[in-house]
Amino acid sequence: MKKVAISIHAAEDFNPKIIEGLQGFDFIHIDVMDGVFVNTINKNLEVFQLLEKRYKKPIIAHLMVNNPLEYFEQIYKFIDIFVFHIEIEGDKQRIIEEVKNKNKKVGIAINPDTKISEILPFLNKIDLVLIMSVQPGWSGQKFITKVLDKISFLLTLKRKNKLNFLIDIDGGVNPENAKFINSDILSSASAILKAEDPNFIIQSLRHAYDLTK
Repeated sequence: MKKVAISIHAAEDFNPKIIEGLQGFDFIHIDVMDGVFVNTINKNLEVFQLLEKRYKKPIIAHLMVNNPLEYFEQIYKFIDIFVFHIEIEGDKQRIIEEVKNKNKKVGIAINPDTKISEILPFLNKIDLVLIMSVQPGWSGQKFITKVLDKISFLLTLKRKNKLNFLIDIDGGVNPENAKFINSDILSSASAILKAEDPNFIIQSLRHAYDLTK
């Protein structure tokens, strides 16, 4: 059974009631975008405190920004896992250490076209790998199936080296393609939030992979 994260954007016009009444999900996944690393801008950091207080669910902060530590200081009290992108410039080890120093978990996100070898030096230091299955920046894109190879590679690596990081996948995830996704966490936005029966979709995501076995 997979864990499910509801993915939302830290938009200026964010309405916290968007997830009111939803049940059976495990995480709230909040996307922050600086308009530089990706073209879209969504950096209303008040969303973190608002959702943490209102829903009491673990929060994954996904920073699609060039300078993630600039945002970390403002949100760390309200989050559980802080995720930055391997594609950014700068000292990744320093970011990991700064997050760990605040007793928070840390993850690294990797875009569909980035080689998995880029994150290998950090796998024994992090708690989560977030595999992007769409190009970062906006919701509603089609799932890129080639990223499933990244999951298979990471699962093998985890077993061989007895590593403990979780694997999360984000982008275009729905109950149909979830049948083929052997990650620990499924992050989904449109499939849940635009559904007539979002709670049914959450449960479908949770059990889709297991039902194929």
